[in-house]
Amino acid sequence: MLIGHEGAKVSNGPVGCTFESECYETRIDSMPYSIHDTVGLNEGDEGRVPHWKAIQGLYTLIRKLDSVSLLIFCIRGRIRDNAHANWLFFFDAICDKKVPVVVVSTCWEQEENLEEAERQLREALKKYSMDPKAVACVVSIWGRNNEHEEKYTQSQEKLRKLTMRWCMTEPWSKDKDEWFAQLYQRAFDLKLCLFAKTRLQFVEGIRLPFQEFKKNGNLEQSDIDKLTKNLLQAEKRVLKKR
Repeated sequence: MLIGHEGAKVSNGPVGCTFESECYETRIDSMPYSIHDTVGLNEGDEGRVPHWKAIQGLYTLIRKLDSVSLLIFCIRGRIRDNAHANWLFFFDAICDKKVPVVVVSTCWEQEENLEEAERQLREALKKYSMDPKAVACVVSIWGRNNEHEEKYTQSQEKLRKLTMRWCMTEPWSKDKDEWFAQLYQRAFDLKLCLFAKTRLQFVEGIRLPFQEFKKNGNLEQSDIDKLTKNLLQAEKRVLKKR
């Protein structure tokens, strides 16, 4: 809907299909935008993107990005319980609460009153302590015989206007190694980490994906050493405060 043509892969299955982040270049009202389709986290009720594949994809994205101007948080229909965890992970852990968020909810083809649906969605988000800058309930498919064409066009225009309205002119950025270290620390603090019972296990546990990054060609040994050092220093600071 944003780039104006078929591009990003989608999946209706219980396991997400986006393990790596993809970038799509487009223009909206003649302004250039780089839109990154990120990995999905715990997308379905029955399955999930494998945890370390997700983390690897996010790490690779962070290494590519110089800054972030807007988060578009996509959900399918009604809010699911995992939505709050994803909100915390991207808005808080990754972007330090410094980047505006727009929530976009899809699968509203049969809804006549989208404005009322958006009002109800915002109320539901409040119950999960999620406070986006804007919400949009959209029709994101044409339909088999283009029966949703008009609603699709209206939704597309709405989404593009929200993107222009809330995309920061001065993007947020952070030193990349510090950024990644903060990501892991905040993920642990927010209890978003499912694989470690203690912080020390958490810090030691990330050595494994670092080695995977190296094996897959995304990290040099010097990168691994620097990141591990940053994380261990963060751990020492926490212990010292205690």
